[in-house]
Amino acid sequence: MTDSPDPSQKPMLVDEQVERFMAAFSDLRKVMGAGFKQGFSPTQFVVMGLVECTRRSEPHTISSIAAKLGIDPATVVRTVDSLEKRGLVERRRDRQDRRQVFVELTSAGYAVRREVQQRFKSQIHAIFVAMSEEGRISFLNGLEEFVQVGQQSHIEQEPQNPCTYS
Repeated sequence: MTDSPDPSQKPMLVDEQVERFMAAFSDLRKVMGAGFKQGFSPTQFVVMGLVECTRRSEPHTISSIAAKLGIDPATVVRTVDSLEKRGLVERRRDRQDRRQVFVELTSAGYAVRREVQQRFKSQIHAIFVAMSEEGRISFLNGLEEFVQVGQQSHIEQEPQNPCTYS
């Protein structure tokens, strides 16, 4: 008798792995969210990162931010409102088409985002140092493959953005 895997068991294995991923992803959000406890949500951080790309690309509207991040425009409006109240972003009307409203980081927004980004990077560094080298390599290889496969499955729907939100 051979020890070849039963093809009927493969879907169960994948289903179990999906459940493990979902649980780990939930925990990952908690771990990563801990880096934002000093006044920023992960959504605020990512929106600020995308808006920061304005210096290198086209200015962003609420709609373009929502589309690039795959989130509801109402969420972006609430996020931008909260960042604007803190003086970190501002809305600016387009001079040619007054209907267009762009979102831009203020000088304070750039400074705060850099500070939060550095704290976030330090948190990731500390976690990586505590991991085994094999664990880091395995984690990064698997994560990169996961992202690559996910992007390939959506490549026709959404072009890749050269800006990094981190």
